[in-house]
Amino acid sequence: AVVSTQSTGGADAVFTVSERSELEQFCRSNTPHLALNMVGGRETVSLLKCLGEGSNLVTYGAMSNSPMVVPFGPMVFKDITLNNYWMTRWTRRFAGSVAEASMFEQIAEWFRTGKLTPTPHEERSFFDHEEAFKSAFKRKQLFVVERTLKDSRAGSSDFLVTL
Repeated sequence: AVVSTQSTGGADAVFTVSERSELEQFCRSNTPHLALNMVGGRETVSLLKCLGEGSNLVTYGAMSNSPMVVPFGPMVFKDITLNNYWMTRWTRRFAGSVAEASMFEQIAEWFRTGKLTPTPHEERSFFDHEEAFKSAFKRKQLFVVERTLKDSRAGSSDFLVTL
């Protein structure tokens, strides 16, 4: 669905696989030139149809675990370029490099200026693990070491870590 750029990290619109009709409606009045594809599979065709001439489709996930179906027509007649991205490969290639440092500095700057905001989450101590697991499907859970250390000093004794 079309959502605020604050919640999409700058995208004009974000659609899930189940929102095919919303995607088609969006494409009737918009012609994006970049699509980020996290799912792969047959749904890729919907994204290709939406893109304008000279566009790029970047696939960075394969959540469907199905082959990505790509018709030849849009690539030829609309000059659409397909690209892929795998963070693990990028990290291996650029670990410790100026490019990696530059990337992290840029991300930090976006957080400082509010262009990026963290995913809504709950910060918890490891001692709260049972409640965290119960809440995991409602909201992201983040275990914070400092909070765990503070709780361990306060006398919580149902969780033990040895080094």
